[in-house]
Amino acid sequence: MANVSIQWNTPSAQPFLSKADVHVWAANLESPPSGRSAFLETLSCDELDRAKRFHFEHDRDHFITGRGMLRSIIGTYLKIAPALLQFGYGPYGKPVLSNLPADRTLHFNLAHSDGLLLVALSETGPVGIDVEKVRPIDGVDGLVDRFSSDRTKIDWQTLPCDQRSKAFFNLWTRKEACLKATGLGLSGPIDEVEVTFLPDEPVRILKLGGILQSGAICTLENLSPAENYIAAIAVVAQDVNLSCWRWPCQYSPI
Repeated sequence: MANVSIQWNTPSAQPFLSKADVHVWAANLESPPSGRSAFLETLSCDELDRAKRFHFEHDRDHFITGRGMLRSIIGTYLKIAPALLQFGYGPYGKPVLSNLPADRTLHFNLAHSDGLLLVALSETGPVGIDVEKVRPIDGVDGLVDRFSSDRTKIDWQTLPCDQRSKAFFNLWTRKEACLKATGLGLSGPIDEVEVTFLPDEPVRILKLGGILQSGAICTLENLSPAENYIAAIAVVAQDVNLSCWRWPCQYSPI
């Protein structure tokens, strides 16, 4: 697998995460063996057990690198050694920090696709992120029919065939980002989440199907981290300041 060419720049210095900020980092999971060995040393026993269960070596390597990078990124913000971070999981599998300092609030989420890792961080509210490499999908019309509202199905039928792959990943990543922000993930009512997805249509949430508490506002943004990749981020907050960067080092914090 070729290395992913990330389009975002590296920052000149470690950015500060204020209450209104949402930061997204992109990283290449094709880490060199030396970097992967360093990441391996930071993982917990649970993560090591999960790594051993992967059948294919490249999937195992990507998991090790992804978890190591997640630890490195979060550790840099919290000024905690990556190996000392302790993760727990919500009722639907969303990772959370179980040893977050009492004076800190940090929401995070990660997603990966075909060698590209995205990590989102926020202090302002829960965050969800999703990324997919654009590719042909067998039975895409059936997937849209199964997981979409009537309004989405009608809009889908207006699309020329050559625009459907990109439109599908617009639709899918935006829906999943919203569901991940709530902690539900794909166990949530994906057919009840309605978002815009047509080419050149502004990114908006049309309906959330009651997955958020009454009065909660969710912000949705499209992301373009690399050529032929589509991503989206959702934050349970409004008026956020979104910044996107390329993680500057494969195997150690800034």
